[in-house]
Amino acid sequence: MRVVDVTPAAREVLPPACRTCAWWQTPGTRRPARAVAPHTAEQHADDALSPNDPATVRTAWERQVTDAADTFGKALVDDEAVLGWMQAAPAPLVPRTRSLPAGPASADAWLITCMYLYDEEYLQGFQRLLNELQADLKRREIVALEAFALCATLPADRFRGYLREVNLFNHETLEGSGFRPVRLVGDVVRYRLELAGLVAEPRLSRLRESLESLTAAQPV
Repeated sequence: MRVVDVTPAAREVLPPACRTCAWWQTPGTRRPARAVAPHTAEQHADDALSPNDPATVRTAWERQVTDAADTFGKALVDDEAVLGWMQAAPAPLVPRTRSLPAGPASADAWLITCMYLYDEEYLQGFQRLLNELQADLKRREIVALEAFALCATLPADRFRGYLREVNLFNHETLEGSGFRPVRLVGDVVRYRLELAGLVAEPRLSRLRESLESLTAAQPV
């Protein structure tokens, strides 16, 4: 079992419906209260990804993200079988967030847009893909990951990592992975995971365990 980058050259790991989906890549209905200054990075992203044929918009977006970061997600594979995937991109390149409740996503963060596991009981798959994405982004000196979630979930949805019918994550899944809420509007909440402190704590834990083992090994 291994994790591979999702790129335009390897997009066959995604099902056909995902290869032509441009929901996150299109602006949606703008909120009247938000004014966007001309010639901003956000406006350029909207211009480049203006609604057209979804497959064309999607292909252009994939090229745009990979030009900036080499990948637009991670996929979990076992030999030739694809077990699941997680898609993500720099937040300024995801126009939909600017019309979502609790949006827009922070300009300094990457946004996890989509996540799917063929076996929804395989919860470790979410964490495996998340860990790989975190490590990759830390190497690129990205400061945070963000994601949108739905707070009002049914009891049966508790252990579902992704609510596909509403295109939002389960808030308990994000909170269990270290994300913290930063803005709540209605039932939609935007979560943020700071990446700066993710390495130091495991190192301290390993050091503490090492010191404890050495203490226990001292002769009495």
